[in-house]
Amino acid sequence: MTMTRWMLACLLIAAALPQAAFADSRRGHEDRYYGQEQVLRCESHDKRSRHCPADTRGGVQLVRQRSNAACIKGRTWGHDRRGVWVSHGCRADFALGGGRGHRGDRYYDRYDDRYGYGDGYDRGHRVVRCESRDQRSRFCHVPGGVRNAELQRVVSDARCRYGYSWGFRRDGIWVDRGCRADFVVF
Repeated sequence: MTMTRWMLACLLIAAALPQAAFADSRRGHEDRYYGQEQVLRCESHDKRSRHCPADTRGGVQLVRQRSNAACIKGRTWGHDRRGVWVSHGCRADFALGGGRGHRGDRYYDRYDDRYGYGDGYDRGHRVVRCESRDQRSRFCHVPGGVRNAELQRVVSDARCRYGYSWGFRRDGIWVDRGCRADFVVF
């Protein structure tokens, strides 16, 4: 009888492990700035548009680009109240909510309608590469200043996470912890 109970317990644990692993793969990492994040992967194949249903009330942020094709907010990716959309080969992971509550993306961009937030029209931007070497922090000055920046393409093996391993100030972009990437600067 003890052997039967032991076998039953092993079977139950074995059946529960894949479910636990699947649940963990759907959750984001612990982000020291925004708390727990829900991460969604959305991929455009053959340059076709794709809509991925999700709750976007708490905002959406690109956290990892997985394609060689550019992922630029408003041009090749964006979101609406039904989910995240991608096009032209953009494949990426997106943080949903970010622990910001349910104010939505429009609140956090201060209702800014310049390129990257509003209608998606290109109103002038530059691409800047900034690289952290040997896990060291580096600041890349951007002439003309930075009003906003978006991660376009990661060129390092290290993750590039906004607020943790990259960010921006009025005069440039900073990177740290091995993040090397191209950034679209507005």
